[in-house]
Amino acid sequence: MLDNLRAMAVFVAVVRHGSFSGAAKELGITTSAVSQQIRSLENELGAVLLQRSTRKVSLTEVGELFHQSAMQMVAAAQMGWHQVSCFRDEIMGNLNIKTTPQLAYSHLVPALSDWLAQHQSLSLNFILGGEQLDLTYDRVDICVDFVDVGQVGEHGKSDILLAHVPQLLLASDGYLDRHTPIQNIADLSKHDFILLDDNHAITFTTGETIAIRSRLSTNSAKIALDLAMSHHGIIRINALDAKPFIQSGKLSCVLMGHELPPLALMARLPNKEFYPIKVQRCLDVLVKYFASVV
Repeated sequence: MLDNLRAMAVFVAVVRHGSFSGAAKELGITTSAVSQQIRSLENELGAVLLQRSTRKVSLTEVGELFHQSAMQMVAAAQMGWHQVSCFRDEIMGNLNIKTTPQLAYSHLVPALSDWLAQHQSLSLNFILGGEQLDLTYDRVDICVDFVDVGQVGEHGKSDILLAHVPQLLLASDGYLDRHTPIQNIADLSKHDFILLDDNHAITFTTGETIAIRSRLSTNSAKIALDLAMSHHGIIRINALDAKPFIQSGKLSCVLMGHELPPLALMARLPNKEFYPIKVQRCLDVLVKYFASVV
């Protein structure tokens, strides 16, 4: 079938130019190759499509009938090619971004807002939550999330590092005022923590690790921050999410002189050979944004 479709395109070109040589020039092939394609098509159909003479090429009666269908086929193929080219080379269509609610609300929406306003043919869908998705099967274009620095490069060669983000320990002044002062790492074991993961231990960049206690846990950064502001304990959280609460004075840093390993904010992509221009330009916007806020 593929050979027949190619031959039909050659046939349409011959009719358009009225000669085999004109078609050959347009298609970038030899005149003999054009003749072979037409002969093969006629043999397949069992009908003569073109009358050949030394002066010109003209359609037979059946050739005129077949020409209409062949032109429709070529036009449809050209339209499909054009649509794919536009989809690949223009910022349009659907863009699916998986991320956390906190990142979407606090950073991705502000980062992408002006860019979206400039491209009215683009539709953006945020997929929020902790559910693991197959980026290719679930048609996710970009997944933006934090990973441990040691995991960078484990997911795919096309993953892009958006930023290294410090981790901080935060608590409200109301909590700190009512509990044992925290002067060193060992003092943390006496305090209540609000967990954003299942890790009941904290490791510092020095390698020192301490077990912590917790009766409150969540997978929502917003809930963890609300609990911390309500004086229920200490949270370990990335500096991006922490920044507005520190600036407003609602939460304070604990043990500022003791650093935690940073997190890597990654843009993970499905494994593909080519990415649409909408994905590439979205990544450009995100890289520029996070370089300015971290």
